[in-house]
Amino acid sequence: MSCGTTWNTFLLNIQSIYPSMTKAEKKVAEFVLQHHRDVRFMSIDDLADACGVSLTSVFRFCKALKLKGYQDFRVQLTLSLSNTPDSPNEVDVEAEMLPGSVTRSDTMNTMVQKVLQSHLSPLYESAVLVDEAALLRASEFIQNSDQVRFFGVGGSSLTAMEGMYKFLHIMPNVYCLADVHMQIMASSTLNEHDVAIFISYSGSSKELVEMAKRAHSANCRTIGITQYSNSPMTKYMDVVLLCGGYEPPLQEGASPSKTAHLFMLDLLFTEVYRSQFGYSKQINQQVTDSISNKIY
Repeated sequence: MSCGTTWNTFLLNIQSIYPSMTKAEKKVAEFVLQHHRDVRFMSIDDLADACGVSLTSVFRFCKALKLKGYQDFRVQLTLSLSNTPDSPNEVDVEAEMLPGSVTRSDTMNTMVQKVLQSHLSPLYESAVLVDEAALLRASEFIQNSDQVRFFGVGGSSLTAMEGMYKFLHIMPNVYCLADVHMQIMASSTLNEHDVAIFISYSGSSKELVEMAKRAHSANCRTIGITQYSNSPMTKYMDVVLLCGGYEPPLQEGASPSKTAHLFMLDLLFTEVYRSQFGYSKQINQQVTDSISNKIY
């Protein structure tokens, strides 16, 4: 088997264990060997669809390489390509390791413009992806709930906290716990009168998927804010709000993806605010008054 390109240790390792793989795993291996530069930018769902196999088969392929999971696979693949001598795309891979495709040779002005564009692009993409019906439905869930809980793991936990802070200005029963184990505990106490908002770039975090599953099984209304419509998390969502933006494997929790999530949260916040304007304005005034004496 040959993919007609410069080989590196990581790709050679895939080729070496190819004979011992299952039929489904071999499909994944063949695709990776032939399209390894494109695979860096694919989600686990994208790769599974491209190979015509299940998500489990892709995960088992990663395990066959003695890797922790798909994210680890993407990181190792990207690192291996950046270390390949005479690689025709070496500069591109190097840029991928820096925010906004910035290279070390860029001028300060070029760097500023590239990073600016990396934040603007996800916003424009998210605006195009807005599903009015989904946004309205999510807003109605929140307005008719006893409590709203935000969930997020890793970098998304900060976005979840930001969501709680924002919604506390217009409604009282909003919560978010920073510790992932406490979030799991909280997800087990939800019921049909509650709303749970899950924030995740990939929608593949094991902890978050477990929390989403618990919330869904309790008939809690679930809202997902993510970049991928077909992920383990979205299976348990009543509403999915899709965002734009790409997060490279070596930039997990990158600012542009957070920008897209915050934009979607702001749209949801604004829709809830204007839908129950009188009530929201009253709560907002109470909150503003409570902290006004804290400002010099």
